[in-house]
Amino acid sequence: MPGRISNTSRSNRGHRSSLSGVLIIAVAIICAAFIFQSRAPESRVEASVPIVVGEFDTVSLPVPSVFVPAGTKVKDIRVRNVTFPSHQVPSGALTSVREHLEAVTLAPLPANLPLFKENFSLLGAAKNPVIERIPAGMRAMTIRVDATSSVEGWAGSGAVVDMLLVEKDRTTVVAEKVKVLSAERSVFPVEGAAAPNVPSTVTVLVTQEQCLAINTAIPRGKLAFALRSGSDEENWSDTVYTAERLTGGVTVETKEGVSGFVSVEDAGGTSSFALANGKWVRASVIPEGFFAARRR
Repeated sequence: MPGRISNTSRSNRGHRSSLSGVLIIAVAIICAAFIFQSRAPESRVEASVPIVVGEFDTVSLPVPSVFVPAGTKVKDIRVRNVTFPSHQVPSGALTSVREHLEAVTLAPLPANLPLFKENFSLLGAAKNPVIERIPAGMRAMTIRVDATSSVEGWAGSGAVVDMLLVEKDRTTVVAEKVKVLSAERSVFPVEGAAAPNVPSTVTVLVTQEQCLAINTAIPRGKLAFALRSGSDEENWSDTVYTAERLTGGVTVETKEGVSGFVSVEDAGGTSSFALANGKWVRASVIPEGFFAARRR
């Protein structure tokens, strides 16, 4: 006879099946949670995070493009605008110079630094860039020049020159180490110009004696400039050069090294010679202490 399965056995098998299903689902949930946690950091690394960089507020300020001498009118200053962080702007720095265009600078101003109203004065009618640079006892005088005498315009403001008197038969050094204050009414030096403008006039700073010597020389011939380097302090070893020296003659003015002197007259005029260091050389004057022995 076929056996019978009791209801109790069937109930036990169903209970075990349900328990197995619950265990499988629980294991699956735990595995899923573990996988999610292990991948979560990787997802955070790959996520795009915006980068925020702090920026300062800025202020645009006018600054001189080049060095500005004292006594310069503000409207003549070459100005450019430079942006500064607002926290680095000095107190009182000007953001515009429009209200100060008619003022003059009270002190020299360096390039590329902010400007302040204390740098300027509207009471500077008596001030000008030339007067402010004349030391006590010195004088400023203006001379007419051309391309040759002004060294093609390179003898501009700030240059140091020697002034020569050029006559028909000689060239004489009239004044040494003369500073040019302005050229064609400009006090700005020649800087980096490929072809500087040739002025028609220059104003120079001279001693009182040099002023008299230059004005005495002007009617006698032409004045020329010899441009010096900024570091040259040497004086001329010979301040006079005559036409006779170009043909081999020598000017003898003292008896030092001279043992004889003679003047020769012929149809062409009178020629003078001195016996200097054993050689007869042409002389323009009678050396000190000698009398002319004339031959015809």
